[in-house]
Amino acid sequence: MGVHPNVCDNLHRIRKRTGPKMKISIPGLGGRLRRARNETGLSQEAVAERIGVSWMTVHRWERSQRAVPDDRLDRLCALYNKPIRWFLTLEEGDLEQEGVAPGREAKSQGSPGSQASSDAARRVYRKIADAPSDYLPLIEKVVEDILEGLRQPRS
Repeated sequence: MGVHPNVCDNLHRIRKRTGPKMKISIPGLGGRLRRARNETGLSQEAVAERIGVSWMTVHRWERSQRAVPDDRLDRLCALYNKPIRWFLTLEEGDLEQEGVAPGREAKSQGSPGSQASSDAARRVYRKIADAPSDYLPLIEKVVEDILEGLRQPRS
């Protein structure tokens, strides 16, 4: 799947209209950041140097111990050549990478992934519902990108 042109540029333009920075913390993001970095072969130190943070900050983002400012996520999109949607969409296996025990949720629902996905969806929905109205254009853009990605055939 190719990266949509100007995905990060579009996010930057939206932020200019919406004002203050938003910190992004959603289930699966840390694992996605780590996976993207590993795919590029970069160390945490190299990533940190290129985007202007400490290696410990990159480490904490990848372990989901700290929220990622949206401007840094823009830089990571460009560095890793991934659309923002790739980082914000939860897929099977993302929660296991972040330490959610697969067997734990299986007791309360049928399949191991279904409860984790439901919980993650509820948390994302609450974050969106609680977001300041200034962020609505950004949220709309991310949702549009996600829907566009779902419509494209998988290779």
